Amino acid sequence: MKKFYIDIAYVTNVLVRTEYKYTQQENETSENFLVRKLKHGSGSMYSIGNKDHDEFTKLREQLCEDGYITIERGWWNGDQVLKEFYLNDVKFEKDDKFVCAAAMKYVLEHNNG
Repeated sequence: MKKFYIDIAYVTNVLVRTEYKYTQQENETSENFLVRKLKHGSGSMYSIGNKDHDEFTKLREQLCEDGYITIERGWWNGDQVLKEFYLNDVKFEKDDKFVCAAAMKYVLEHNNG
């Protein structure tokens, strides 16, 4: 059975902060645009979220490409195991869930051995 390994430091999520500059809308007057910018501060908005660490994403994509998992991109924790494999000495069996990095860290740390 195939064995895969990933450094546990990469089995985590990372903060993503995205800045959006205010832009004047097509039908918005200059005065309304100025008022909107002043009302909301610096003229920028930010969104803050998270994503799996890039190294975990690479592993996930490779597992999919090799036929070990299916990837569900429409929601979190929807990936499913297609055929058995080991990840860091934890066995994954057909029909198991393959969860996001933050949840996977718990799985790997508490199911070893």
